[in-house]
Amino acid sequence: MKVLALNGSPRTTQGATDLITRSFLQGAQEAGAEVETIYLARKKIKYCTGCMSCWFVHPGDCIQDDDVAEILEKLTAADMQVYASPVYTDGFTGQMKTMLDRSIPIGTPFIVEKDGHARHPGSAKYKRKAPAKMLLISTCGFGERDNFDPIIMHTRALARNLGYEYLGELIRPMGPALQMLVGLEPKRAEPILEAFRRGGYEAVADNVIRPEVQEAAAQPVMSREEFMDMVNRFAKAEIDKNATARGA
Repeated sequence: MKVLALNGSPRTTQGATDLITRSFLQGAQEAGAEVETIYLARKKIKYCTGCMSCWFVHPGDCIQDDDVAEILEKLTAADMQVYASPVYTDGFTGQMKTMLDRSIPIGTPFIVEKDGHARHPGSAKYKRKAPAKMLLISTCGFGERDNFDPIIMHTRALARNLGYEYLGELIRPMGPALQMLVGLEPKRAEPILEAFRRGGYEAVADNVIRPEVQEAAAQPVMSREEFMDMVNRFAKAEIDKNATARGA
């Protein structure tokens, strides 16, 4: 099985999104999968211009000269697609959303009815042997889980539109806190990272992300008060440090 993760974080390997995604992919690899991560922020991905040439002029091919065609080919070859993104302004990052907009060449302009809903059928160029499995990995700076509702809804809608099998989501509230604990108190971070590793293993081995694994991945690593105090102290220290450096 080929598992491809699209990491939409602009921080690439420096963010909490990559931390938890690497744990997930470790588990997937232990279950026998071939894994790969594409860091979208490191790729040349231009905005969709809405010209529709990929539908009407040269079907399946975008007029943009960038890295998207290569990414679409890898997505088509993957048995499992992992969409990994932090929550930015209540949704996907710009890097991820731009890539999603540029995936239009995998469809065609025709409309068919599928499961009682109008859909665009797939392009012959990106035809799959079987529907892909798909899941979301996301982190957020806030601690409340409802902050993930919009990005989860978007991902589920995307899976339905593409006709993919949606396995579910693994979310991580208080992402910055987890990252800090990895360096300061790794024992407190271990259960969370282990939950993501288990999620990767079970997704590949059993084709499921179990509710208990989802719950373990989202468990608080500290109280809301401790988290807010830690973040606020860090923010003030950074502002003061930079003000001193500027001579303010």
